[in-house]
Formats: sequence, C-alpha cells, structure tokens
Amino acid sequence: MDGFAASVCMGMAAGGRRIWPIVTIMSGFHVGMLLAGYGVGAGLPDRLAAAYPWAAALLLAGMGVNMIREARQPEAACPEQKNTAGSIAMLSLATSIDAMTVGVAFAVMEVPALRAGALVALVMGTLATLGSAFGSRVGQNRRRAARTAGGTILCLLGLKLLLNALGVIDF
Repeated sequence: MDGFAASVCMGMAAGGRRIWPIVTIMSGFHVGMLLAGYGVGAGLPDRLAAAYPWAAALLLAGMGVNMIREARQPEAACPEQKNTAGSIAMLSLATSIDAMTVGVAFAVMEVPALRAGALVALVMGTLATLGSAFGSRVGQNRRRAARTAGGTILCLLGLKLLLNALGVIDF
C-alpha cells in the first residue's frame, strides 16, 4: 500500500502525462528487492529487519518535506514538476525496502522465488497503475493541494514505518 500511495503522489506530479515509467520502475523495484532479499536468505535477517524501517522512513520523510516545501512556493518559482527516472527510482526504493525483508522470510520458508516475484509484479503493477492514474486526475485540477497532500502522505508513511519499528504500533 505504501507503493500505491507513492504512485498516487507521482501521478499527481505527472499531471496527465504518461504513467508507464512510474508503473514499470515501481514494480521493478518491488520485484527486485523481493528477489534480493530472497538471495540473502537467512544470512542477515535480523540486521535487515532492524535497518529497513529507518532507511525507508528517512527517504520518505525527506521526499515528503521537499514536496510540501515546493507546494508552498509561488507558482512561478515552482514550475511543472517532472518525474525523472531518478526521482521515481528513489521513491520506489524507499517504498520497496520492506519487500527485501519479505524476500528473506520467503527464502527461510522455502516459498518459490519466481512465483512470489510474479505475484508481486502483478499486484504492484496493478496498484501503481491505479494510483498513478488517480493521482494524475487529482493533480491536474488541484496541483498545489495535491503536492501538499502527497508530501504529507509520504511523511506519514515514514512515521508509520518508524512507529512500527519501535513497536509503538503493529499494522
């Protein structure tokens, strides 16, 4: 669902332009991180489980704060934002780090890697498509409010990851 929320944010920034790069990169990162975690196997699960929430939270919060800051700038100083492959990749990385931990768990449980990867590709591809399309429609009409909402969502996702890692919440 964090990938869906990130896709909505990127769709808002896309403003009606093509969304296939968002879908492709987002899905690719989720499958890649799942398979990377699977490759790591049972070697480092405790370290990965301890590190991923902090890294993901920092990336999400940083991007969210930047998005909110840009939304507050006057329109002349805040030109049409473009989703570059690099910016899509950074957000995809932040939202797919937990897929690596799932990959480690799948390796320990001996779940078939290709089947799991195909299912993740299908689900993330669908969620990224729906999220990007929705964000694109909302973003065309209310760009400034959409950027603020998108940045807030990213910050809240980062906070959720941190609170989950600290044991404050469990969802």
